[in-house]
Amino acid sequence: MYCIFCDKNTIEMDIVQLERMMLNYLDTLESDKCHRELGYGPRLPRFKLPETLKEFHEFYDMYLKLRWEVDNLENLVNEKREEFENKCKHDWEKDWENRDERSRWKCTKCTKFR
Repeated sequence: MYCIFCDKNTIEMDIVQLERMMLNYLDTLESDKCHRELGYGPRLPRFKLPETLKEFHEFYDMYLKLRWEVDNLENLVNEKREEFENKCKHDWEKDWENRDERSRWKCTKCTKFR
């Protein structure tokens, strides 16, 4: 809701300040540790667009860490998919949607092709 007596920038700054205070409080409670123990990933940091070369390097370092985490998750998903496909007792059926020249069969349980 918009208030005609309030400055919009003031409200936005209050929201940012409130969120920062809440996150600082959660850090004192070691909430990331609790989340990790339950299997959740780390909280993604907010960032301000870099204005200086130093800020850009910090931003780029954060990007590389997040990219590394995404790559690890992709590898984990591929390993689990492969593990699931190897354990599956396949039930093959013809894949009629595939239009290439080769005959394609797809497992109805794990969606693996042969």
